[in-house]
Amino acid sequence: MRKEQLEQDIYVFVGEAYQANATALINGDEVLLIDGLASRKDAEELRGFIEDELKKQVRLILCTHYMSDHIAALKLFPKAQIIAHKNYLHTFNSQKSLTEEERASFVQPTIEISDETVIRWGRLTLDVFHNPGKTLSSLNIDIPEADLLIVGDEIFGNATFLSSFGTPEMFSRALKRLRSRGRSRVIPGHMGVYSGQVFENAKFYLESLQARVEQARSSPSGENSILEIPMESCLAPQVEASDFEKEFHQINLRLIIERELFVPSSESRAG
Repeated sequence: MRKEQLEQDIYVFVGEAYQANATALINGDEVLLIDGLASRKDAEELRGFIEDELKKQVRLILCTHYMSDHIAALKLFPKAQIIAHKNYLHTFNSQKSLTEEERASFVQPTIEISDETVIRWGRLTLDVFHNPGKTLSSLNIDIPEADLLIVGDEIFGNATFLSSFGTPEMFSRALKRLRSRGRSRVIPGHMGVYSGQVFENAKFYLESLQARVEQARSSPSGENSILEIPMESCLAPQVEASDFEKEFHQINLRLIIERELFVPSSESRAG
């Protein structure tokens, strides 16, 4: 697991499994943890660092959304209160296939949020707001004192991951709302810390992807050519994709065909 200390009281952890992020906010001897990584191994390492090296105790866990690759640590801090959006169960149950370990990581939250709340944690103010993009349970956190936004899976690197539920329209609305916050540091659900430019890059990807898909559908080979759209053709200028991002771009292409995304509603077979 990779660790990065953003400020004296802010640590970011990037796990080996799915490069999932977790963020620790320190207030004296206590920690507010945002998200819980994707594997028991990563979660155990996270607990060891917080409890054995920092000598702190996790008192609150705030979940940006309740997908299995972000909740592996929930059971490792039994004294912590768990905060999630009220639609958490819809998100967890929307996952088509879960491993035994992923199912075992589920813990019912103790505090449910419907729209927004404010948490004051030491010197930090957490403006927690509902911002459905990838899921209906997506919570984002604005921390003005740290010039920081924590956004879960609203972005995926410099792109978006459509998943089996989120729609392009939902992502567009979520990205617009996040851009308006004007923060220079961003922690998404995966791959570490990004600059505020990442929202423009994700918007560019989403719009370029739509244009490439529409072009492919109008070609002689039709939807078959969607699978051949290279990620490079959808990226903002001077942005390079990692192999991990390219892997999920290919999943996006398959989802676009399966879910008939970027099709006007009047043309969709679904009505």
